[in-house]
Amino acid sequence: MIERLKRLASISFDVSWVAVLVLLPITSLPLLSRLAGNTAVAPAAFIPLCWLALFWFVPYLIKKGTMPRESLPFLFFVSVAIIASAGAFFIAIPPFKNESILGAEISAVPTLMIGAAFYLVTATWLSRSRSRLVFTLKWINVSGLLVILWAAVQAVYVYLFQSNYPDLLVNFQRLISTRDLFIGRITSFAFEPSWLAHEMNLVYMPFWLGATLSGISAFRLRLWKFSLENILLLIGVVIVFISSRVGALALLLVLAFVGIYFNVALVRHVYRWGMAQFSRFPAIARQISRLLLPLILSLALIGIYALGAVGVVYGLSHVDQRLTRLFNIAQLKAFLGNPYLFFNFLLFSERYVYWVAGWNVFNLHPFIGVGLGNAGFYFQKQLPAYSWALPEVMEIYFRATSLPNIKSFWVRLLAETGITGFASFLAWFYVMMRSGWSLLKKSSSLMKAIGWSGLFVLIAFVIEGFSIDTFALPYLWVSLGIVSAARALSRNSQTKAGDDLQNEAKASDDPPMSN
Repeated sequence: MIERLKRLASISFDVSWVAVLVLLPITSLPLLSRLAGNTAVAPAAFIPLCWLALFWFVPYLIKKGTMPRESLPFLFFVSVAIIASAGAFFIAIPPFKNESILGAEISAVPTLMIGAAFYLVTATWLSRSRSRLVFTLKWINVSGLLVILWAAVQAVYVYLFQSNYPDLLVNFQRLISTRDLFIGRITSFAFEPSWLAHEMNLVYMPFWLGATLSGISAFRLRLWKFSLENILLLIGVVIVFISSRVGALALLLVLAFVGIYFNVALVRHVYRWGMAQFSRFPAIARQISRLLLPLILSLALIGIYALGAVGVVYGLSHVDQRLTRLFNIAQLKAFLGNPYLFFNFLLFSERYVYWVAGWNVFNLHPFIGVGLGNAGFYFQKQLPAYSWALPEVMEIYFRATSLPNIKSFWVRLLAETGITGFASFLAWFYVMMRSGWSLLKKSSSLMKAIGWSGLFVLIAFVIEGFSIDTFALPYLWVSLGIVSAARALSRNSQTKAGDDLQNEAKASDDPPMSN
């Protein structure tokens, strides 16, 4: 009986993990949103994650189970954020309508706990078995395929039928999201287009691109010579580019990193070839060429990348009319001297003034910040004067009942956790970068693919962090949890191999046994 219960529990954990991966794309499940007080961030994957966290992860820790050591800097960051939130009760925070510090932190701190749960459970669950890692990559493909299919259906109605969706599609979207289908833009299962680009850039695109560069696939299925990851990657690029300007910029940064990585090898090859050609020239000519050739090659590559980026943005300007303003040179020059006018010209001024307010809050309490969720209390005094001419700011401040937010993860870290929290988060980021780079050097194609994906996630989040300001979206945490688990598995396999070699050496040194 006990063995049967254990087997059922094990099956339930596997099913829960599959449910986490399949439900990842749904960012605002209506049922969960209502339970959480009508919040916009209500990831459906949190429901099956709770089962794993309560009935596997907690008992696992009680039995003195270990987590990947890559999680230690993250736990330190969480501790700093909690201390900053506790310290907020001892500083003079200005009032805002009927909001209280306790109420703001009761709303904000659980979002950090949700993010921590996604990361720690993912990292620990997958670090126990390599087969779980392979299994996870298969279901990431399945989940991403669902995202692409639903986005493709929306795109058909957006671009061919002027967003005249049938009732069936509208009702389906209302089952999985608190916001209706967008007019003129696609969202797939996400709350808004930028969130769609966010999940694509932090989960699906990194793993598809990593698998493509490593030459592996989670499935044997091939369409001629193309794997499923290759096909999903190409379609995913299109989806990101038509979804969000920030998302497109993050993806371009990732692609630029890939190009630079491989171009460095190309430059070295061309440099060696060029120096061989100059070997017959006088010493002074060889010395000059040794200095000028790398510079010329580097400038040529920078020029190619710049032209390519301009070309991509110009092409996207025919899809997203907001980007056409970048090519209105006369008006662009007039606004370059004033950042407020410049961002307003790009239809981005609301985000910019929130960032400025957050930076001003950081300057007031630079060491430990004002605590999670409390930055909005300062907005009345810290918003720049220009912001009060913006309709969105007026709407949020005078009509909205909730606290305004900074709308940037990076600026929020500074304002609410201070330089201490910001530095501890960057320390964890550095550890994850080293982990990804270490996996990239492994002989295993699977580990290389995950190493690539980890680096891509970190690079993309540098940009995505200026668009997202919540801890509760699971995408960063799940992806880096997979990288942490892969690094732990790789480290354990090295340790085991080293122990086997030591045992063989000891056995060879032992005297032969006599009869």
